[in-house]
Amino acid sequence: MLILLSLLTACDLMSVFETNDDRIDKANNIPVAEQARIAKNKSLDDDEYGYNPNNKRDPFQSFLLSGSSSPLIDNIPRTPLQKYEVGQYILTGIIWGIDRPRALVEDPSGDGHVVEIGTYIGTKWGKVETIEEGVVTITEELQTVDEQLVVRKQELRLMDTNNGGVQ
Repeated sequence: MLILLSLLTACDLMSVFETNDDRIDKANNIPVAEQARIAKNKSLDDDEYGYNPNNKRDPFQSFLLSGSSSPLIDNIPRTPLQKYEVGQYILTGIIWGIDRPRALVEDPSGDGHVVEIGTYIGTKWGKVETIEEGVVTITEELQTVDEQLVVRKQELRLMDTNNGGVQ
């Protein structure tokens, strides 16, 4: 018992005589001086690099440009049909076999719009190219980041309400 008591006293006395640099943080098993040095270097590393997005392309943006390079086109007022993407419209009716075929499309808010050949639709200046039995073809001309012209055709198909499928 006496030996145990003297060992405990000796351990307490050793901690009194240790310098701040020699003490060990019991939670991390790292000397306190080393912890201070690591914290100082970490704060220096954090201040070293700062991201500057100026003149850099957004990596999350599509490589197809949404705006044009011409401010004249960007300032043209848009129609209600250019409020949504082409794929968000639903083709609900077609009148074909006449001189000027027409189609009825419904936007996501439930509003109906009549389109004919040459009507602009979609946020990227899509243009109705053809209106045929059961399908409306829309062409969008897009520009890539390296300024190449890409033509994308999209089709809106008439839904068959009798059997729930596409004609």
